[in-house]
Amino acid sequence: MYPIIVLSVAGILSMFIGAFKLKKVALPAVLLATLAAFGSNLLPQNFNDTPLYSGMLQFDWFSIRYAAVMIAVTLVILILSRRYYRDAAEHLGDIYALFLFSVVGGMIMVGSMNLVMFFVGIEILSIPLYILAASERNNLLSNEAGLKYFLLGSFITVFMLLGIVLVYGTVGSFDFDAINSFVHSYNSSDELPMLFKVGVLLILVAFIFKISAAPFHFWSPDVYQGSPAVIMVFMATVAKTAAFGGAYRFLDACIGPMSDDFSVMFAVLAALTMSIGNLMALRQDSLKRLLAFSSVANAGYLMMGFIGLNEKPTDTTLYYMLVYSIANVIAIAVYLTVKESQGSGSIAGLRGLYQSKPLLTFCLVLAMLSLAGIPPLAGFVGKYAIFVEAIRDGYAWLVVIAAINSVLGIFYYFRVMRAAFEPAEGGPVQVPYVLGYSAVLVMCTLALLVLGIFPNLFFGIW
Repeated sequence: MYPIIVLSVAGILSMFIGAFKLKKVALPAVLLATLAAFGSNLLPQNFNDTPLYSGMLQFDWFSIRYAAVMIAVTLVILILSRRYYRDAAEHLGDIYALFLFSVVGGMIMVGSMNLVMFFVGIEILSIPLYILAASERNNLLSNEAGLKYFLLGSFITVFMLLGIVLVYGTVGSFDFDAINSFVHSYNSSDELPMLFKVGVLLILVAFIFKISAAPFHFWSPDVYQGSPAVIMVFMATVAKTAAFGGAYRFLDACIGPMSDDFSVMFAVLAALTMSIGNLMALRQDSLKRLLAFSSVANAGYLMMGFIGLNEKPTDTTLYYMLVYSIANVIAIAVYLTVKESQGSGSIAGLRGLYQSKPLLTFCLVLAMLSLAGIPPLAGFVGKYAIFVEAIRDGYAWLVVIAAINSVLGIFYYFRVMRAAFEPAEGGPVQVPYVLGYSAVLVMCTLALLVLGIFPNLFFGIW
């Protein structure tokens, strides 16, 4: 509960900072607040297995782990945003406030034990993102991204609300424990009321949209491409972590044994999602759009973690989400520096990067190799762990499809790396050197190496 309070208060104060046009104070204030939230999240007093607010929230080991990843990734994104927003003086405090409020929504999602609170968390997470996607008012692509995300997100909210109504109508309660007891009261899931099954399916449809999995993935490439780069990476990492954590919480704590009935559905959707994402990424020339389809493909790999949910720990999915987030942050950070100097967001705009900035190239290469699942980087460990669990659950055919898709991914990730090493026609790319910016990139790159070589450091902590 402490990090939610800290970030909520910080978000309100950030809006006052924006109102008084104290631009120089905005970023240091939100960074300190985010650090305080991360520290308070790990305090022993924050661990509370007893549900709060009449059983609507529970800050247990599961929610604290997901909150720690979301806050840590947000902290890195905020540091990198300094370069992006250094000339944006008008609404900087409001922009940072929306970042913080969105993280608060994500933490409420993964800590919810009640469908009403669950819905509130989703909306607190999503509404700031609608605004942030359209925050570049003079950019038509940003306006389109915000409008498209808002309209489709609002439309899918209706599915979730209808699902919640149907579940409540059959169970008579919004509480996860009551719903779980209702499911256990039947000898088999075949005996459950059809309205209840339809309600659960509609809620899962909303989650499939939020994680940009097929067949509801079509919004993400356009929204990611049109959104400001720092907003895009926030949506692809923090928001997606919250969505996966929320889906895991719902499946595990709410419908329990019934989750196995959806394993085949998740397997088929995972295969479809990773195949569409990788095949479409092969055709992209824009780095942001390539990363958007890469995000779709990785959602497919992550959906494999929903198979056989009752017999597996949550660590594997969280580990994969963390290393995927780190790699994406590195890629977008390099994209920002190159676009600033070249004025181009295409993959070809990376040409000459190695001649000018070998360090940035090294960071980009390791990030791409991690996303491709090349050992000994952390991305390989994440994919390997998910594949092993899928085989244990009897889905070897899905692992074969995932392995083929991983090979496809290598082709477009290597396109990005090759472009960085090719000489530019006009000479080396002139990228300004920023000490703090480069230090964050190096730390993130080292994290991919360390977590890949010593994965037990992560699993041992959690």
